[in-house]
Amino acid sequence: MSDHLEEVLRSTLGHASDLAPHAPSDLSTHIARRSRVRRMRVQAVVAAAAVVVMAGGTAMAVRGAGHDPTAVSPSVTPSPTATEARIPAPVEKVWPEAVWKIPAKLPGVRKFQPRGFIDDRTLLLETWESFEKANAIYAYDLNSGRVRKVTNIRTPKGVYASGYAVGGGRIVWQTIDATHGEPVTTSFWWAPVTGGKVTAIATERAVKGGGDQLAVVGDRLAFSLSEGGVFTVPLDGGAVEPVAGAEGHHILRWPWVGTPGQYTPEGETSFQELLNAETGETSRAAVHPGEKYVRCGVTMCSGTKADRTDFYRLRDGSQERPLPPRSSLFGLALDRFLTAHLPNPPGGQVLYDVVTGKSGDLGLRPNAKGQSIAVEPAIGDGRLVAYPLGNEYVIIDLAKIQ
Repeated sequence: MSDHLEEVLRSTLGHASDLAPHAPSDLSTHIARRSRVRRMRVQAVVAAAAVVVMAGGTAMAVRGAGHDPTAVSPSVTPSPTATEARIPAPVEKVWPEAVWKIPAKLPGVRKFQPRGFIDDRTLLLETWESFEKANAIYAYDLNSGRVRKVTNIRTPKGVYASGYAVGGGRIVWQTIDATHGEPVTTSFWWAPVTGGKVTAIATERAVKGGGDQLAVVGDRLAFSLSEGGVFTVPLDGGAVEPVAGAEGHHILRWPWVGTPGQYTPEGETSFQELLNAETGETSRAAVHPGEKYVRCGVTMCSGTKADRTDFYRLRDGSQERPLPPRSSLFGLALDRFLTAHLPNPPGGQVLYDVVTGKSGDLGLRPNAKGQSIAVEPAIGDGRLVAYPLGNEYVIIDLAKIQ
């Protein structure tokens, strides 16, 4: 988990700290220290992250991945009122076209983590040789249940694979070489979707800094750095070229790039400024005095008003509506989805769609110690929601929800 994400987690969960008892005072410090040592990879926290919420508002993220969702209409509908406490139907009943349950253990495959979609029916899985250190990637057919190895991944000690993106028949990822927890250089790799050896994307000069988001754009790889800046490089190797006007920007959802990025430790508005890297179109989101935790997408923003009520609205400030009580403050996945916590009892979360007003119960409940997994769809590009539930993984493809 990146230091930036930890800051967002602390501020977000602090906002809801009245919902749980206090954790040990040194827990978040321990997590931050371990994270700096274990990995420097902002893009590692992508798509729907399952956040293990410890008592008192400390969290640990276990990330997923996603790819290339379709833009959503900015129409909005009223949210449920704060007095409503009903538990909605399970997500698989509300959106059967978008939800699968797959075994948490697959024959001949180590413990895996879902990382994204290779295509509309194929899930990308990552297995580990040790904590968070990938040793292979697999393709899982959601229709047939068949699994096949794509390739092995080998990285030096202290270097981790992250940021998977798919396009042009390739699966692409990055590795970040760090010294004392600080990113030094980022390298890019690919393997055929059909399976085969890993190939390095040779660059004419080293890419300085830590990569965050990747996108396959035709025959080129587009990437942004955690320090800011958007660049492209041919998938077959060559010169790294900066995207005009995107200095200090981050990839939001290609071709949209913006600043500040997803992680705003000083409380800035996330992606307030947007640039279309292909057309040059720009957008600046409206933000009002006293608003906090404002996180913006391509068409929508969400956050907390000065009176501590939560809202979502179009980027131009129009069509503002209230969010459900206890909503996530990580923003709206695909400009329409977020999670909200159910009151205790029973606890748990629902997935909520601001476009249709529908919600579905994720099935998560606190254990005897009051600990639970909290799902955050808006971390990353937000197409994949994946979380363990009993002996299964629940897989939700947000792009399939109409």
